[in-house]
Amino acid sequence: MISTRKLIKVLNGSRGLNSESAFEINSLIELASKNKVLLHLLRVLNIHDPLRESQEKAMRNIVKTVEILSKVLKGYEYTFFKLVKPVSYVPADVDVLVNANQIGRVAKEVMGLGYMLIVKDPYCITLTRGDSIVDLYMQPSVGGAIFVDGQRLLNHTRIAEFNGVELRTLEPYAEALTAVSHAIYKEQIYTLNDYFTIKKWATGRSFRLAEELSCRQALELSVKLNRLIEDGFIETPYKLPPPLWLTIVMHKLLEDPLTKATLTNILGKMRDPRIGRLLTSRLSRQTY
Repeated sequence: MISTRKLIKVLNGSRGLNSESAFEINSLIELASKNKVLLHLLRVLNIHDPLRESQEKAMRNIVKTVEILSKVLKGYEYTFFKLVKPVSYVPADVDVLVNANQIGRVAKEVMGLGYMLIVKDPYCITLTRGDSIVDLYMQPSVGGAIFVDGQRLLNHTRIAEFNGVELRTLEPYAEALTAVSHAIYKEQIYTLNDYFTIKKWATGRSFRLAEELSCRQALELSVKLNRLIEDGFIETPYKLPPPLWLTIVMHKLLEDPLTKATLTNILGKMRDPRIGRLLTSRLSRQTY
């Protein structure tokens, strides 16, 4: 069995594969895929096969989408997030955080590109065009409950290069906090994508921002998880035990008035039978 620690060493370029261990490649690929670092592994190992080409093609499509969106959203207050990371990976969709007062106009701009509105939640609009998915967020949320104040995150952006395209994204310290908040509060699963984002981008500014946005518990947990991963005590993807997750969420509810105020959105959805299926899926899955 390939360990998370070995995959980390390979991704860091500090450990290669000798001739008799070539069979390990498939195991590494499987583990990297579950941990959202597949493209990074394929590039590090310089693998050229149909899987690498499919990943590179998917990345080119993401870059093209981001480039087009950057042009039509010029003049709006927005930022891409969960996109630029310290490791190469292909996101399932393009996430855009938008000024709440501009969300309607921004949605119309995106629909002008041929996208169709598929889902409209209290704080997120999902639009699709073919295989391309764009999520427009006013607030990062789960079930309608806000887990980090996205409008305040808009004060922590920069212009960065992403696969040859300049775009607006979160500052690294803010991206680290957003990534771990998404992993801990929403997904309840911690991957190597999260590990590297925290390892390389979490700073004192991340902790100060975490204090402001009442996310310190999640950030502190991620640092502990990183240490446990490096020491070989846990493997990734790591699924948070329900008691641990509930403890973190309770702290969030007590400390964050925004989360507490929007909790009623979740309670209001509990009568929807789809919520039961969603909860069952979240409890049983090993990655996302």
